[in-house]
Amino acid sequence: MEDEEVVIEIIKCEKSDISVTKEDNIIFNDPTDPVLWEGSFTNDQVKLSYTVVVGQYNESETYNFIFNKVNECLKIDRAYKYYDGKLVDVSAVTEMQVSEFYIKDWEINSLFSGLLVYVDPHDKNTYSRKFWIDSFKDASNLVEIPKYFDDCFKDKFPIEIDVDKDGIIDFNLTYEENNDIGNTPKFDSYTIQLIPASNKNKILSPKKNSSPYTIIFEPPFSSENTRQYFGGVKNTLDIFYEFESPYENYNYFLSNNLTYKNILQNDLPDYFVISKDIGGIEYFGWIKFILDTSTCQAEVLFAYLETNPNTHVKVN
Repeated sequence: MEDEEVVIEIIKCEKSDISVTKEDNIIFNDPTDPVLWEGSFTNDQVKLSYTVVVGQYNESETYNFIFNKVNECLKIDRAYKYYDGKLVDVSAVTEMQVSEFYIKDWEINSLFSGLLVYVDPHDKNTYSRKFWIDSFKDASNLVEIPKYFDDCFKDKFPIEIDVDKDGIIDFNLTYEENNDIGNTPKFDSYTIQLIPASNKNKILSPKKNSSPYTIIFEPPFSSENTRQYFGGVKNTLDIFYEFESPYENYNYFLSNNLTYKNILQNDLPDYFVISKDIGGIEYFGWIKFILDTSTCQAEVLFAYLETNPNTHVKVN
């Protein structure tokens, strides 16, 4: 995600004599899945967009152009690119610079055609696209309520965990906030993690030859054949991305295969396997928890530490 110049203010009332036809509704002509311009409107705005599939898992890029209605004229409000990472990547919103636009036809909410010149925020190339839309969706009554991290989890984190009930906090199920001011639009991210309160407390992973090393266990499991890894650990349970206005409708939990979507959303109970150093001796244990970001649910159900040193724990 990179910083871009804001869209410059251009208001158009007059119509241009550029050549635009109905065929310019097609961005890329494919016999089975052509890429087409789409349009929608509200009382105050008109939105043009087109979507291109860019990955084998249907990751896509949607180019959006928003126009304000100013009497009988149109003014570019903003343009942005939305990358939908689906289950395999991080989705992102990035503003684009529009340098020129020309109107061939403008019949309110029924026909809009012309030419747009814009800079792609990622490859930095300038593109000139003709457009023709004669079928618009009425979005006037569509009300989207943005999600916010605080509404979901502010009063639930941190969850302090004392695994051996000695009055000392051993782990925190919590989040870390990061402010990305280099992106346009700016956004905050909230990363949900289990964090040890001391370097004597370890979060264990199944032993394997290469990363990523996972930290969530489902029954049956044992603390045997586990270890603490320091690199390549998949320690992020989920991430929430929160964009500045007017992009807040894109706020979302990542909830994909980069985190633990399949594990956290199945019907099996979820555990962390941990160990604690007490007087130079290792004790093993586990933490049973629930995390469902789709329902704003976070809870530690039980924590257990084996009282016998160097003795592995097992859950069937």
